[in-house]
Amino acid sequence: MNIVTALFPLLALFGADGDPNFSVRLHAAHDTLAPGTQTTLAIEINVEKDWHIYHPIIIDTGAPTTIDFDVPTDVTVGLPLFPFPDLDEEYDLEYFSHHGRIIVLTDLELAPDSTLESIPIAVTVSALACKELCVPVTAQARLTIPVAASPKPAADQKSLKQARENLPKPLPTADYLAGSTLRISTDQITVDQEAELLLTLNIQSHHHVQAPNPGVEGLIGARLFIEPRAGLELGEPQWPEPQRRAIPNFGTAREYAGDVTVRVPIIITDPLFPRGPVTLRTLFMYQVCSDAGTCFPPTYAAGQVSFNADTPNEPTPADTEPGQSLDSASTASTSDTTSQSPTAKLLWNLVLGFIGGLLLNIMPCVFPVISLKIISFVKQAGEDRGRIFRLGLVFCAGIMVWFWIFAWITSIGQIPWQHPPVVISLVAILFLFALNLFGVFEITLPGQASTHLEQAAAREGYPGAFIKGFLATLLGTACTAPFFASAAAYASTQGLLISFVVFTGAGLGMSSPYVILSAFPRWLSALPKPGPWMVIFKQAMGFVLAGTAVWLLLTVADLLDARGVVWTVALLGFVALAAWLIGRINLAWSFRARLITWLAALATVAIGIWFCFFLMYDINAANSSGHAAHTTRADLIATVASDDWSDHIPWQPFTPGLPEQLANDGYTVYVDFTATWCVTCQTNKATAVDIASTRALMRDLGVIPLKADYTRTDPEIRKILLAFEHNSVPLNLVYPANHPENVIKLPVVLTPGIVSDALTKAGPSKTTPDPFPAAQPASDSAPHPL
Repeated sequence: MNIVTALFPLLALFGADGDPNFSVRLHAAHDTLAPGTQTTLAIEINVEKDWHIYHPIIIDTGAPTTIDFDVPTDVTVGLPLFPFPDLDEEYDLEYFSHHGRIIVLTDLELAPDSTLESIPIAVTVSALACKELCVPVTAQARLTIPVAASPKPAADQKSLKQARENLPKPLPTADYLAGSTLRISTDQITVDQEAELLLTLNIQSHHHVQAPNPGVEGLIGARLFIEPRAGLELGEPQWPEPQRRAIPNFGTAREYAGDVTVRVPIIITDPLFPRGPVTLRTLFMYQVCSDAGTCFPPTYAAGQVSFNADTPNEPTPADTEPGQSLDSASTASTSDTTSQSPTAKLLWNLVLGFIGGLLLNIMPCVFPVISLKIISFVKQAGEDRGRIFRLGLVFCAGIMVWFWIFAWITSIGQIPWQHPPVVISLVAILFLFALNLFGVFEITLPGQASTHLEQAAAREGYPGAFIKGFLATLLGTACTAPFFASAAAYASTQGLLISFVVFTGAGLGMSSPYVILSAFPRWLSALPKPGPWMVIFKQAMGFVLAGTAVWLLLTVADLLDARGVVWTVALLGFVALAAWLIGRINLAWSFRARLITWLAALATVAIGIWFCFFLMYDINAANSSGHAAHTTRADLIATVASDDWSDHIPWQPFTPGLPEQLANDGYTVYVDFTATWCVTCQTNKATAVDIASTRALMRDLGVIPLKADYTRTDPEIRKILLAFEHNSVPLNLVYPANHPENVIKLPVVLTPGIVSDALTKAGPSKTTPDPFPAAQPASDSAPHPL
């Protein structure tokens, strides 16, 4: 039986579209440039159809598109200006997106005293491309502009003109807002110093702008969007009291006219915020109507606001003021504050992968199969040293093959355990191995020991060694060790090549003990000598393998339903019959008799698959149903408040955007991204989260617990995991009341102290002095107003 060949069709079932086509080209408004002059650079970004990337201003979800320049020291590059974005919404989450061909413009200036003969320019664009799943993408482009006595305009000025027209107008020259300004109340901000971003609108006479809540259906309210920065807290915009206008047959409209000032509190909350100049992009969305009653389509005005961060830290390249040399600077977002170089990150995650792979050998899912290898080591005592080493290498080859397959699966954003055919196949394989250990069947292959049948049955063959290595690693993917989880999360955001390197390191870590033991068989002398104990040990391991198969049935139940479990067990009956047929084979039989019996066994399994999952049960229909029903926030709060919390946490179903909404409403929120097949998730829950001390603290603080179930494939949860640099679960987040932007990310492996520290740091819910005043039946408890 070749399990590798058998699993490849299953792997194909959860293939993805792969990485989207993503490319960048660089153009300039001048073919040559003179010292002391400037030109416009056009960064042409092309995204594959049906995919989108995000604007640098992030609203509810997404990752900012960043543009890094590499130019000589006497060349300065300004802040890249993006065209009008699309304001999209999914699952109540808003985001600015760009599709197709995008032209970003910026200014480049050559110093008056420059002696350059040409200007080499390199640009790197990094983005998160999303369709059903999100994939990090990067592309580069280069351009060289000769230096001459006088600048020479490029021939194609029409395209540049069109690109400029696609940019939102600057706030001071925006339609009907000429003379409007944007500034910070102070030029310099220290840590915890209160300051304000001030938007002053100069609305053209005889016109008005709709208030954020216009009060009349069909009118578009004004909104101010500000580029977020890690460690910089932006409060809600404070709008002045609007004017009211009665519109016959429509109601009363709220609007602004004349000079209007909008105030946004701004404060540096993180002492580690980099010192130096900071520039923030803004977009002001507004709809103008004339006093005569004519309303124009809503549009955007772009703004930039700068201040100096007076913190104890050194400035980083991402905080360089536009206009400074970008030899080592960039206009990238500061969302990634790590100072590690890409090479250092890769080496560090390679080490983590190796350690994690080594630890996989002692994980509970892997042990049943590893124990089979230990038995084979005992059997090999006294055999040819070269053969022992070759069998060890073949076992390790099985380990490496699955790690390489897993690297590919990870790079395309898929998880095998989310697909019922894969899990059901593993249940059947484990059950088959258990039957083998119970003695229902033995596969004996005549070979060098054909004259000694007992020895032939006892010796391990190369196919068996490979299958054991492959299966042990396949099972290990559901028992991910902590270090390996971190390395896998990093690899999932770095593309196929880096993913392949990191997973190779993990494979070397897991296989290294077997290479060493196979190379130095004398070390095996510490193992017990072969004897009757091996029969008992084999049968005991059979029960362990059968228990692992039963545990996997929990995943089948969550992926499908109770009937799915019943028909999976029914399939095991066909597998058992096939194994019994194979067990009847005797080496004294003719080749024809053995072949007929094998074909009958395979036909039995094929009939079982058809009968259970095509005739009697529809996997696809069951896997597409069963999602949690949506409920109102008020009902959700009432359910949590009415529970007694004595023996369980009253988890509520997670939906994208819900934690932010609850936090904005004054509730502290705990979100557990988990899955039935994730052993680390279940261990965290049993030892650190759903325990008496944590439950008591959550209830005292008025925490709302949300469960984000990733047992099934969920593109929206996948996006959130990637945003927090995770490729899979577990992920635990705490959203402080009234400050969802200060979300606390917990480590992969939790302890009661880690969870309690995070909850204490987040603080209690701010809705009432006691959000959960008493544990009462749901019918007697009033919903908390949201």
